[in-house]
Amino acid sequence: MCGIAGIIHSVGVDPSTLQGMSRVMKHRGPDDEGFSMHSADADLFLKGDDTIPELQTIPAASQVSRQTAYTLGLLHRRLSILDLSAQGHQPMTYNHGLYTLVFNGEIYNYRELRNELKSAGYTFHTESDTEVIMAAYQRWGHDCVQYFVGMWAFALYDKQKQQLFLSRDRFGIKPLYYATGAGFLAFASEIKALLTLDAVKPEADMNAVLEYLSFGATSDPSANLFHHVKCLPPGHSMVADSHSGTYRQKMYYNLEEAVAACKLPADPEVQQTFNALLDRSVDLHLRADVPVGSTLSGGLDSSTLVALAAHKMKGATFKTFTAAYREKNIDESHYARLVTDSLPNVEAHLAFPDIEGYWNDLGKMIWHQDLPVNSTSMFAQWEVMKTAHQQHVKVLLDGQGADEMLGGYYNFAGIHLIELAKSGKWKTFAHERNRLRENFTPHVNTIMGRAGFYFLPEFAQRRIRSRKRIGMGAIGPAYAQDMQHIKVPERGGRSFREQSLLSIQFGMQDLLRYEDRNSMAFSIESRVPFLDHRLVEFSIALRNNWKIRDGWTKYILRKSAEPLLNKEVVWRKDKMGFLTPQKSWKENSGGQLARFMQDLEIPDFLDKDYIQRLCSANMSESAHLSEFWKIISFLKWASVFHVTFNRNPS
Repeated sequence: MCGIAGIIHSVGVDPSTLQGMSRVMKHRGPDDEGFSMHSADADLFLKGDDTIPELQTIPAASQVSRQTAYTLGLLHRRLSILDLSAQGHQPMTYNHGLYTLVFNGEIYNYRELRNELKSAGYTFHTESDTEVIMAAYQRWGHDCVQYFVGMWAFALYDKQKQQLFLSRDRFGIKPLYYATGAGFLAFASEIKALLTLDAVKPEADMNAVLEYLSFGATSDPSANLFHHVKCLPPGHSMVADSHSGTYRQKMYYNLEEAVAACKLPADPEVQQTFNALLDRSVDLHLRADVPVGSTLSGGLDSSTLVALAAHKMKGATFKTFTAAYREKNIDESHYARLVTDSLPNVEAHLAFPDIEGYWNDLGKMIWHQDLPVNSTSMFAQWEVMKTAHQQHVKVLLDGQGADEMLGGYYNFAGIHLIELAKSGKWKTFAHERNRLRENFTPHVNTIMGRAGFYFLPEFAQRRIRSRKRIGMGAIGPAYAQDMQHIKVPERGGRSFREQSLLSIQFGMQDLLRYEDRNSMAFSIESRVPFLDHRLVEFSIALRNNWKIRDGWTKYILRKSAEPLLNKEVVWRKDKMGFLTPQKSWKENSGGQLARFMQDLEIPDFLDKDYIQRLCSANMSESAHLSEFWKIISFLKWASVFHVTFNRNPS
């Protein structure tokens, strides 16, 4: 896990510019730093202030001025996880300098690929997955990404072709942003690195901002709120000319097509196949040359991962990290203790998020996130990562992805019932409806209504949203005309499978960003075993009754966990996650909210009086509370990054 960035500029790259980008991403890689400059005829490798002692003989970037010949510059910040030696330093070269790579992430099947490539005659000088990427590129070209199991964002310079090949993993676990101009292309792991460049101004994309405040998401799942910054979508690669910066993008992975092509075993073998895929994924995600731990909410997903990992790491201490609260209605530490107490090699640690910590760290968290966050629950994750950092843990497993691929959210249960009714399976419908009321939520009609919302035409969705939610009201009347043209994000599917695909495309992208930024803020690599693409494809392809059965959501995962965990954890009827007591936090933030509103300059397009009223309003609905805290986060984001809001940005 690292930070990468680079610049292509037809008039030459200034190493000091690369150093500026590197400084703001130090948290992503405090263990080492490296730079390289490239032209058609020459390559120059440079050290930075944080380069390891073994490489102090190479020239310093601070002593090299802009040279027009070098039209490509690369940088790397290293968090050492595999091959901790100096041989793992990046930018790394391969094949006598023909290829140069900067890489963020992990290729978990690198050992298997390395053996396959060795058999084909390729040689290796390190024990890292970085070198495997370049050898795979030499053998398979741009199709090399099809062979990778893992998470990645990388930039590979092909000197012979004078091209820069960039790629992002199938689900967007690792970030990759870019900005362009005349003869210019820059990319980075984080938006703030691009904002250090003179050519990239912190101007808002007003369409995206209005969509975000109104619906909590943008209609384009790969969009962000900065006008001049773009995101390479998940499952895409990009090829750029290393002199001019002209580029083309290509999708190399389509989840919907992969699911359609997935061949399922006969019913008696489904559970066994799922177990094997999950078990193999955890094996791969435990590969590291540093200790591995896990976040643990006490829910089914993280508890299953902890049990599997702890059993595989017998003889080694496995540390877990849980958010705990005095408010018992949201505290899950009881369930987490049931897990950790049953595993002799687990060392449990608790984090205690509170409202004082939230206000103290809000600006810092938003700076690391690059963008606003949708509720205060991200702060709970922030505190968990902080605690893990204090315990010197560099790698954490996390349960992201299971809800999306196995239907763990409320909308899935609603759409499951709608599908049963539409197909005329009334007996099954009645059975599942009653059992869901017993085992999932008593508000079955509500979840059916939430799922049915996405069957409505867009104008009806917009009207209901404006009446039921508070975000739209924050936008001032001067932008009423603009509001008529914003798009409603297509986040809800009309079938169980479509809902899974859209959940991965939309909501999960936000969760993965929170995960990446919160973990990297504390120099931690977060890994998500449920997002092994083979496990995802298999899970989404399954029939609904493997996901919801007898009123139990994520049924197949519960059956996998049954031999591993306390039944009270496996068959829990409530679903939480890393929540925070948003209502009491708001009620106890009178003074902080008043100072917050007084100190900030509210953008003109927002209705300041409306937001002031929200600060003093008594709220009880969780959706309204999340939207309120989202608005607070948005205002802090605008302040931290000095964002300008123009109707027609330059």
